[in-house]
Amino acid sequence: MSEPASPHVEAAVYLLGKLEADEVAAFEAHLAGCPDCRRQLEELRSLPELLATATPAIPLPDALRDHTLAAVRQAAAQAEPVPPAPAAAPAAEAPAPAAPAPALPRRPWWRRRWLVVAVAAAALVAALAVPGALLLFGGNGGEVTRLTLVAAEGGGGRGQVTVTQTAAGRTFDVRIQGLRPPPPGSLYELWAVNPGDTLERPQRVSLGTFTTGVDGSAHLTAFTAAPAERFPIVGVTQEPVDGDPARTGPRILVPGPSG
Repeated sequence: MSEPASPHVEAAVYLLGKLEADEVAAFEAHLAGCPDCRRQLEELRSLPELLATATPAIPLPDALRDHTLAAVRQAAAQAEPVPPAPAAAPAAEAPAPAAPAPALPRRPWWRRRWLVVAVAAAALVAALAVPGALLLFGGNGGEVTRLTLVAAEGGGGRGQVTVTQTAAGRTFDVRIQGLRPPPPGSLYELWAVNPGDTLERPQRVSLGTFTTGVDGSAHLTAFTAAPAERFPIVGVTQEPVDGDPARTGPRILVPGPSG
């Protein structure tokens, strides 16, 4: 069966890292002579990083993921091939055109159809798993670590921190419970801290300030490009609203037991 013409999907799939080794080589050779593919690639190039910095994913129930992918497979299996376009009538002899860009290896029509549907399914699963995320090609969400915060020195409150590491840095999704609002003139401050940090020799990066509601809860997000290997610890202190960026107040929440 002749293979129908279709728009290039290789630019998006190339960025997703889903091409086979021989297809990667052929696509990169094709780029040298195809301005359309180069333009598409430039338009899509930043999307993986943008998706990677979106809100951290919430795990999906296995049944929902399996149902979504099963429906995609069924739709791809039922898709009808598009008949090939009729051959053009022979034209009068003309000067030989310039050499075209190296042709991409042609995928079977059913494989391309499945590939396009699969990319759409990936976007759907991402939309269900990542509230507020942009529906963009690329990215895998990064490495996720979950931390527990407990009250320091007999105080109250606790917290859960989801840290997502990406090429751009770390995002922090923080949920606080049972922490009474700070006294007037004070705020709570979230920090990324080096293990050797002291008041005399501070080694920490502020991730922002916050307060809690009357129910003692708070939900905040933060981002830092500070390296995780240098500032691996997360903690909360109480600081005066005096314009001084240094830590001067007491520790409120500290890292809890791992696991």
